[in-house]
Amino acid sequence: MKIQVECYSEYEDIERPARFSLGERTVKVTEVADRWYSKEASYFRVSGDDGNLYILKGPLADGTWELVSFTHRDSRGTELEFEGKKHLQ
Repeated sequence: MKIQVECYSEYEDIERPARFSLGERTVKVTEVADRWYSKEASYFRVSGDDGNLYILKGPLADGTWELVSFTHRDSRGTELEFEGKKHLQ
């Protein structure tokens, strides 16, 4: 899904998403939890000010961004941090 993204530039060539629009609603990025790269673009796993998690891909060659994944804050497994050890069952 194509989205509009406003970026914050930490350095000249390094941008990270600051906020993005989903239809009429704007979501402010409160945390970039992870970032990885592909040949086409960068991927960002971010937390929004609405408490949800998103994976954004961009900027693509044409300057656009895509919403790759959305996880609602009440879904299982959305914690970015945890206390104590987790054990596989």
